[in-house]
Amino acid sequence: MVDSRSTPKILVVAAEASGDMHAARVVRQVLRLRPAVQFYGIGGDAMAEAGVHLAYHARDLAVVGISEILSRAVPIFRALGWVRRALLAERPDLVVLVDFPDFNLRVARHAVKARVPVVYYISPQIWAWRRGRIRQIRRTVSKMLVIFPFEEALYKRHGVPAQWVGHPLMDAWQERESAGSEAQLLEHETFGLSPLYPVVGLLPGSRASEVRSLLPTILDAAQLLRQRHPHAQFLLFEAPGLPEDLFSESLRRAGLPVVRTRSEAGRAMPLCDIAVVASGTATLELALHGVPMVVVYRVSRATFLLGRLLVRVPSIALVNLVCGRPVVPELLQGELDAQNLAGLCHDLLTRSLYRSEMKRTLSQVPTLLGPPGASERAARAIVAVLDQRGRRPEDRPIEGEALR
Repeated sequence: MVDSRSTPKILVVAAEASGDMHAARVVRQVLRLRPAVQFYGIGGDAMAEAGVHLAYHARDLAVVGISEILSRAVPIFRALGWVRRALLAERPDLVVLVDFPDFNLRVARHAVKARVPVVYYISPQIWAWRRGRIRQIRRTVSKMLVIFPFEEALYKRHGVPAQWVGHPLMDAWQERESAGSEAQLLEHETFGLSPLYPVVGLLPGSRASEVRSLLPTILDAAQLLRQRHPHAQFLLFEAPGLPEDLFSESLRRAGLPVVRTRSEAGRAMPLCDIAVVASGTATLELALHGVPMVVVYRVSRATFLLGRLLVRVPSIALVNLVCGRPVVPELLQGELDAQNLAGLCHDLLTRSLYRSEMKRTLSQVPTLLGPPGASERAARAIVAVLDQRGRRPEDRPIEGEALR
């Protein structure tokens, strides 16, 4: 057990909007089990609200692709420097890493040098690309908590202690399901929408680089769609960690009437009849609400070409990977323009059989993601490692070896 004479400390790192949300849920569950634990590290607003003392905010680190990483190199290296110093100065009992593998695998390496155990929640997608990373994971991660069932067997085959805890989106989905259809009818008025006309959700991503790349095209497509569907309503989902003017500038140029929401995604998603969504976790969130969608993806040319060489999966959309076949359409790179996007959205609004079949397949996603309770199961696994750890003199870093 952790020494009762000292307060257990956990350094936690999550640097993307979805990771921030999932980490916050786990932090709350850990504090329910062990109220004395102190959390500090790198994350977003949700983690701060959950009780994590933030040294760096996630918005300064979240990137997509090679060119985007280069543009954020200075804050990324500063954050890594802080991690190295914090491992020495604070001497945490445990490091908990959430997703964000390019950064977090480096953190894991420093933690091992400091002889601090590492629990990794939401695995790097080695089944999709860069499978060679598993060697580093085997050397640096004490426990891998995975969210897809097939990942557990993959890691165990390579000698990595792994536990499938289920997908954390199921926790939020279960809570929202209890609201029911009557509450949903009231929600239209809350957002200034009419239940009589179609609502098109616009989800341009959780990173500034994604929004800059995708939102102008999405709004151009919305303009074209409105010419064919004059009563269509547009609901823009803005990532809370991003500045409002990032969205306002594109909206001013487009001149399109759009309802904006920043912190009510869970309540607003069920209102959408269809959606345009950046590739990522949001595709699964929409799927849980049964919302037909078009998935869009655009990165720098260098990133895309590298990805084509390294990626091992046939689809970019998580929802298609979970379902095991192409269920929702994807527009990638050069295919993504306003005309193509508006056309696919028009098909979803007008071809009722196509839309119904997509909704029927999406209804299987909750079963495929596993039962609710992932956050609690992850928290119990973290507490188990914490309890085994204790504060032992032999766990101090080796002089001259640690944190180089």
